[in-house]
Amino acid sequence: MNTTPTPDEARQALQDVDRRRNQTATAAGRSRWIWIAAGVLIAGYGLLTDQEPQFVRTWGVAIVVLLLLVAAVGNTRRGGALMRRPVRPRIAPDHASILWLALVLVLVIGGTMMAAAAGVPHIAVWSGLAAGVLLAAAGPWWQRRMLTRAL
Repeated sequence: MNTTPTPDEARQALQDVDRRRNQTATAAGRSRWIWIAAGVLIAGYGLLTDQEPQFVRTWGVAIVVLLLLVAAVGNTRRGGALMRRPVRPRIAPDHASILWLALVLVLVIGGTMMAAAAGVPHIAVWSGLAAGVLLAAAGPWWQRRMLTRAL
């Protein structure tokens, strides 16, 4: 009995593994519309901060805490099931990815603070718009990269 696979069988097995990896990553990820909606919310929050600063002073912290709570609960087993995301692979921290994320955050926050110190008008709108577009455009790519790396 020959147990060595033929090159064609080995190629098919590797293609099947790759296809199943992509299926698992797709099942574990959030929809592209969620990323777009999150980007719109951030851009809208920046606009609201610029146009209605009193509203943000009274309700801004509550809104941010509520959104962070929804994000945190969505990453738990029961919360993921409530949000119809039953599959969630355990992702080991990648130090290079964490450093890149920290660099982007420092650049966005530092740039916003420098522009505010320079007196740039409507800085909340511009920073909210930049963060919202970045999240909506790069969020699905980043999620797919992290999920396929974890698998």
